[in-house]
Amino acid sequence: MREIGKKTGGAVGAAAGAAAGAISVMRGAQVGATLGVVGGPIGMAAGGVAGAAAAILFGGSAGAAIGSAVGSAADENFLDNRRCLACDLTFREEGGDDAQSPRLQPDAT
Repeated sequence: MREIGKKTGGAVGAAAGAAAGAISVMRGAQVGATLGVVGGPIGMAAGGVAGAAAAILFGGSAGAAIGSAVGSAADENFLDNRRCLACDLTFREEGGDDAQSPRLQPDAT
């Protein structure tokens, strides 16, 4: 299985999520600095950096998960996700996961 949609969706989702996390990095830094106030100036600085990093990481991972799910749906429904090893023809499998009698539809191009 090629899973082009899942791979592409995961990469695009991770990038978009990280970008959204980077946009909200100031809020994450503020929260981290507020929580780090107990440790004084060093705690505030470390908390700010940790909060900013957490915002980017959480955004990236959430985006990757959502993108992979959307990409998997695209793979299952309309992308040619199979390749013939003998002739290199790409096609999609019609009829679900029934391994007993797959109904294969070759790409018309």
